[in-house]
Amino acid sequence: MRQKLTPLSEWARREDIPHSTARKMVAEGRIRAQKIGDRWYVVEDIPEDAIKGGMVLTLFTHAGGAGKTSLARDLGFELASRGKRVLLVDMDPQANLSAWLGFEDVGERDTVLPVFEGADLPAPKGVYPNLDLIPSHVELARGEVSLSREPHNTFALRAALNALRERYDYILVDSLPSLGSLAATAALAADGLVVPVELSRKGVQALGTVIGVAEAYGKALMRMRLWSGRFFVFLVVPTHAEGTARDREVLRLLQERLGEKVPVAPALSRRPAVYREAQTRGIPVQLVGSPEVVAELRGVADLVESLVKKRLEEVGV
Repeated sequence: MRQKLTPLSEWARREDIPHSTARKMVAEGRIRAQKIGDRWYVVEDIPEDAIKGGMVLTLFTHAGGAGKTSLARDLGFELASRGKRVLLVDMDPQANLSAWLGFEDVGERDTVLPVFEGADLPAPKGVYPNLDLIPSHVELARGEVSLSREPHNTFALRAALNALRERYDYILVDSLPSLGSLAATAALAADGLVVPVELSRKGVQALGTVIGVAEAYGKALMRMRLWSGRFFVFLVVPTHAEGTARDREVLRLLQERLGEKVPVAPALSRRPAVYREAQTRGIPVQLVGSPEVVAELRGVADLVESLVKKRLEEVGV
């Protein structure tokens, strides 16, 4: 039996009881609950056969500042709180994802670096219930050198993560903002790319490069019979929305560029104070307590789950 985490306030509304009563029930041990950050979550069982997954998705863009790493962190936490088994893989030598989850004191052997040297992946580190992490380290940058000397290892990460598909429902790889060898390795390990796009003309322009690179990755994987599908970009997530006329114009341009090929998620708003607090405290942004942020991330996660279900049905899983 697996478990999901339901915010105590939501559980109380669902059970039609006051939040104060629910807090009292937690204090008296009458319901199973766990405190994560500053928030209480009710632990609820989920039948094993209610969950499917095994998808590897790489968060990918060469443009910095689009919110890629925070999306990896927060989408991973949201899926894990629903009872999904989630592994986050930090592929950026800057190691922001690791730091933002409280894992700054790690060694290079705790990263994916050993994979490029012919060794196994290290044991993932537990972060929250259902959520694990393979962290990064500045020395992971040596992977660029290793891959340039031995380009056949570009697919080593894909093979290593394939071995974990039975263990995790979702493996989310946070690529570095680059088009270099490490970024290519992160992309080629995936079943598809999740691309955050800043809602600006610059962001939409940068998307053109990502689409071209994604098409090349998809064709390479198809030639090797490692992937099949219509488009290697799995989902585009607009970020830094401000609710302005400019946002609406950029969204229109974005949808025109993508057409029917790629789903576009609900936009994530620019909330610098909330996200800065999450980074400072080393927690997912949902634990900061902004209802608006929670609702936006749920919308993205809902779409991811529906797209994954559709993909699995298409391949007969």
